Amino acid sequence: MIKYFLLIILLFYSLFTIAQEEYNNCADAFELCPNTTFSLNNIGANATVCANCEDDFNFCFSGQNTIWMSFTTNDLGGDVSVNLNNIVFETNPGQGNGLQAAIIEATLPCISSSYSLISNCEANATTAFALNAIALPPNTTYYVIVNGTMGTSLRAEATFNVILTGAGIARNPQLSLSTNKTTVCKDENVVFQATAIDCDDQLQFNWYANGVLIGVTIDSTFEYKALNDNDVITAEMVCFTQCKDSIVSNSITFTVLDFFVDAGPDIYILQGENIKLQGQTSGSNITWSPPYNINSTSLIEPIVYPNETTTYYLSVSNGICSIVDEVTVFVENLLKVPNTFSPNGDGINDEWEILGIDNFPDCGIQVYNRWGQLVFQTTGYPSDKRWNGTAEGGKKLAPGSYYYVINLRDAQFEEPLKGTVTIIE
Repeated sequence: MIKYFLLIILLFYSLFTIAQEEYNNCADAFELCPNTTFSLNNIGANATVCANCEDDFNFCFSGQNTIWMSFTTNDLGGDVSVNLNNIVFETNPGQGNGLQAAIIEATLPCISSSYSLISNCEANATTAFALNAIALPPNTTYYVIVNGTMGTSLRAEATFNVILTGAGIARNPQLSLSTNKTTVCKDENVVFQATAIDCDDQLQFNWYANGVLIGVTIDSTFEYKALNDNDVITAEMVCFTQCKDSIVSNSITFTVLDFFVDAGPDIYILQGENIKLQGQTSGSNITWSPPYNINSTSLIEPIVYPNETTTYYLSVSNGICSIVDEVTVFVENLLKVPNTFSPNGDGINDEWEILGIDNFPDCGIQVYNRWGQLVFQTTGYPSDKRWNGTAEGGKKLAPGSYYYVINLRDAQFEEPLKGTVTIIE
């Protein structure tokens, strides 16, 4: 009965025991980040032992139930220490009670024939200890190997903390933010440049105004034009693919020059009318554009008389900055000249009716075919003179496009109206 009970316990243990971490293998070595404490273990670790395999080594200990860590020296290189502390051993019957560890260099990763010992070699550490490597060259990857000493029947297993320190892995990434000027005009486009030092594998830049994210780029240049007075701009950057590190730049405070410019509300007028624009400003050096159909480009409230819908731009300078605002004058045409009619005798749209033409009793209208021959003309266009799609003599004209010229003979309309009208069946 006891035998069966023990068997059940062993089965339960085998089903629910947590498998060793991935860093049980050299190829999946745990990346140690500088000055960061990690909690690791060698519980359940095994060995890959064959000729020239990853665990085929024998320094002051051999490759049994080994776990793997790695680190890469910085751009300068130097001394490195790997400290193991807070070691807590498993206490199973027959189990060892010590850790074995070393730092090695592998010129061929995970190929044991390329290994060389570069630190002290710990053979049976029962309390906290350090592995020290001196004057390591820059930008080189090294491995830390750890396993347990053999007891009467089982190798030691433990949890422990690991911290990597030393000048050879120290990082001091810095981010400098610059721009060509800190006094700018309202809505002026400002270009920022971020310069990183000791920051490998630059991943992305985050840009902030007063602590609020305003942009993310993978490039070190950023453009922004929504600055307000006293805005504070900073940049943040993520360095290093492994052991990512975020750094924040210096801050830049801006003075934004602004003054009041308002071109006034949009306006609707009838064709031929004029209107006074309602510009306002606290600046000087006023200029309106475009410069035509306006009585003065330097008055804050000029009179305009556009023939068609026109947007006017009010540009005001205070000697340092120029600010532009705009207003649109919508011109509603008194005339509605249709581009089709169908003189087929059905009583619907049989004549070319021009709405509003009655306001111009002295107008002259000419219609030409595509060869330039005059097919219809009239002075004045009352209802009894409307074109019904026939030429002089009452000859019915063929369906198609015809060209018209309408001269309104009005002082407010110097240019004639021109276009096409199509006769359809």
